[in-house]
Amino acid sequence: MYTTALTGTERILNSALSLYSKYGIKSITMDDLCRELGISKKTLYRHVTDKQDLIRKVIDYEIELQRKSMEKMFRSEMNAIDELMHVNKQIHLSQSIHSPTFYFDLKKYYPAIYNEWVEYKRKKLYEMIMRNLEKGVAEGLFRQDMDARVISKLHVARVEMLHASGIVDEEELSAGRFIDEIFKYHIHGICNDKGLKYFRQQLDQSEKQTEQ
Repeated sequence: MYTTALTGTERILNSALSLYSKYGIKSITMDDLCRELGISKKTLYRHVTDKQDLIRKVIDYEIELQRKSMEKMFRSEMNAIDELMHVNKQIHLSQSIHSPTFYFDLKKYYPAIYNEWVEYKRKKLYEMIMRNLEKGVAEGLFRQDMDARVISKLHVARVEMLHASGIVDEEELSAGRFIDEIFKYHIHGICNDKGLKYFRQQLDQSEKQTEQ
């Protein structure tokens, strides 16, 4: 799934994450993982104690990958709108990598790990939105009159509701157009006229590049 050179435990976690993302967690056995890696079970169990330990380490591994990706983005020269457009692309990528079965299996068979993961993502999403909103206001791209804390909590709640309400099915969530509409809805709620003008210019440029 990831192209950086990996050794030891990271190689195992990377392969497990790839298999789980594609086929779900329940259907992939420790034997399947060993065959994928070309190692013995004895070697595998030097790194993990059992499948539950493997799942926990896989989730921790993905969290660390996401953290590094976000920190790299925040260290870049992108403005607040460019950041959001970058995040939207990452969401599309994540949706294409992780099958709905991955999330379903994690929630059903490893609820404690799933709940810890959701809580962590909730906290980090709130922090990321707050950071982005404050940056956008400082850059003169977002509305000065909004309450960043309210907007951040509202967006986190909206994201979680999409998965929990049952109104939107997984197929719709996986559709690129649905994700883009949510993104545009958020942008139009936080941008001022200057920000919307910049966003539309970037959107037009992105669409032209896609057509070429």
